Amino acid sequence: MKKVLFVVDERMMGGVSILLHDILNSLNIKKYEIDVMVLHNRGDYLDNLDPQVSIIYGTPFFEVIDYTLKEVLKSKKIKLILKKIYLIFLMKTGLIKKKIVKERQKCLTKKYDVEIAFKDGFTALFTVYGDSIKKYHWLHTDYGNYDCVANYSKLFKEVFLKFDKIIGISNGVLNEFLKKYKAKDTLVIYNLIDEEKIINNSLKEKVKYDKNKLNLISVGRIHPMKGYDRLIEVLHKIDEEGNLDNVVVRLIGSGGDDLKIKNMIKEYNLENKVLFMGPKKNPFPYVKASDCFLMTSRYEPFGLVILEALILKVPVLAMEVLSIHEIMDEKYGIIVENSSEGLYNGILDIVKNPDKLKKCRDNLKDFSYNIDDIVKKIEKLLDE
Repeated sequence: MKKVLFVVDERMMGGVSILLHDILNSLNIKKYEIDVMVLHNRGDYLDNLDPQVSIIYGTPFFEVIDYTLKEVLKSKKIKLILKKIYLIFLMKTGLIKKKIVKERQKCLTKKYDVEIAFKDGFTALFTVYGDSIKKYHWLHTDYGNYDCVANYSKLFKEVFLKFDKIIGISNGVLNEFLKKYKAKDTLVIYNLIDEEKIINNSLKEKVKYDKNKLNLISVGRIHPMKGYDRLIEVLHKIDEEGNLDNVVVRLIGSGGDDLKIKNMIKEYNLENKVLFMGPKKNPFPYVKASDCFLMTSRYEPFGLVILEALILKVPVLAMEVLSIHEIMDEKYGIIVENSSEGLYNGILDIVKNPDKLKKCRDNLKDFSYNIDDIVKKIEKLLDE
């Protein structure tokens, strides 16, 4: 039985955590002895895995790896700030290798056949400087728009070459990565998604909206990359033109921009038309009841939320982001130019021509996302 270790930096709710959860619940657990290394025990996801999957937590040294220096300084916690400065010093000097070797000895008690750095950034260092037989790195980031290791590019250029294989969640993700960094071997594995879980969760709560309204929804982290600020600006413009009276937009999620988005909604007197609902552990009943899902991101490596909406037979209005054409056929929704003007034109179009959404919804009756091939691809990778 192969020993496999997945490494993540934290277990906050988000695309990476959801994907890892679904992968672990889809693999043939009898074939592998699987552990998950959570370097910094922050968040409450990954708490309902198969009992045979063990979670291991990192030492206190890893407490600051998933915080930016700006976030640490803002906390005004001297101990945390000093820890972050020490980490930066180790990474800039290359001494991080010796430190990771030492810290791994404190929290890991076995040698693994396969170790996967499952999140971009620090997990790559943790895995590369370990003693596992096979080492893989799973990319989830659009390196063309956001290079999360740019401050340590010299270090990571060496690190990436040490992996036996680099896996990208789309061709677009892998291509953008390879424009900046080199790799021994690469592979594309599309995001696995648990279709049955999504459908079952969507039925756990009955949600009813006013059918005389056009009900739009977006679910995501309230962060600048998700573009909710420009969404509010666009909705304000449409409202001023008198075209938002029969529209309700619901936002589900939380993040660092919560207050900013709430203030924008209030400033533009959109409280009755844009409903900020905060985080929901199960957003699927709300998505299922909607007429259209809005994906407003400035950049997005894959767009898992798009697939979730399509599985629930809800048409999508999406920005032209990396990999969008790999995961969404335009017969199921509308893809618009990635700009405020593109978003404005797209929303105004469906407001004035709701029949377009009806046609997309009819096409979605035959939509399905077959995960069998993805599971086979992942197991083949683990079996190499």
